[in-house]
Amino acid sequence: MRIGLMSSCAIGLAIAMTLGSVSTVKAQQTDSTRRTSKTTKTKKKTTSTTRIPITKESPGEVAAPVVNQDSIAAAERARQDSIAAAAARARQDSIARAEQMRRDSIAAAERRKQDSIQAAEAARRDSIARADSIAAAERARISWIRKHGGWYFGVGGGVAIPTGSFTNAGLNSGGYSTGWNIMVPVGYDFNKSILGFRLDGTYDQLHGQNFGNLEGQNLHAWSLNLDMRLRAPLGRTFNRFYLLGGGTYSGLGGWFTDFTDPNNPQNKAGSSSDWGWNAGAGFNLNWGFMTGLFLESRYMWVNQKNETGFPYTHAAWVPITLGVTF
Repeated sequence: MRIGLMSSCAIGLAIAMTLGSVSTVKAQQTDSTRRTSKTTKTKKKTTSTTRIPITKESPGEVAAPVVNQDSIAAAERARQDSIAAAAARARQDSIARAEQMRRDSIAAAERRKQDSIQAAEAARRDSIARADSIAAAERARISWIRKHGGWYFGVGGGVAIPTGSFTNAGLNSGGYSTGWNIMVPVGYDFNKSILGFRLDGTYDQLHGQNFGNLEGQNLHAWSLNLDMRLRAPLGRTFNRFYLLGGGTYSGLGGWFTDFTDPNNPQNKAGSSSDWGWNAGAGFNLNWGFMTGLFLESRYMWVNQKNETGFPYTHAAWVPITLGVTF
């Protein structure tokens, strides 16, 4: 199409040039004729006897342009080359776009993968942090349970078992056997510590054994004990095992001091007071901070060397007490 248009333009240009030439010749002839007429008017008309034949080209006849077939072929080859180049460029651009889209898709997938990995890692770290926090809180709770302190009081009772020579017959005495006891403890455990102290009042009565024809007299002991307490928590509860020990001040009574008439002793002693010590262990079964049951046993020793009518140098017994604390 382009070549046809170019050919049409060339033909039109040739026709225009031809017409222009004819017009120019006509104009020149007309002008020459006019000048000749003027000259004739001004000069004397001269007439030639010889006729000169004049011919001119037929008006309107234009020579057809010569078409170059090589140029047409070259133009067609150029057009085909241009079309092929455009198609090749379009194909390459399409391939490049497809490759870029593939790379973008791979990059997006890789980013999503990395984001997923990072999210999983962050979740793992958060889970570990939460687990660590929970574990730390649990350790703190257990530590608090184990070392929680405060005031408490209680009441308990049980048996009192005499020990040593105290159980054997002595001068004017048949000795003593198992009796009973009552205890009222009041104590304080220090916070964040395994130590505490306890003050308790106890009453113990030991059964007096018969001696000859004499009926045995029961021994009673009022005691005030001030002890240090060392507690050892058990497991993840408020339960604890404890040790305690300290000083004791006791008042004992219940024996005769005048055996002038062995069959009828007189002057039953009211009480005598002296110092001693105690040591023992126990177990708290708690269902609250300081609320629960306790079971304990300890050794009580009280000096009695200077007591008139008491046939033993000391009194010793083991109370076993079951009680409750608040």
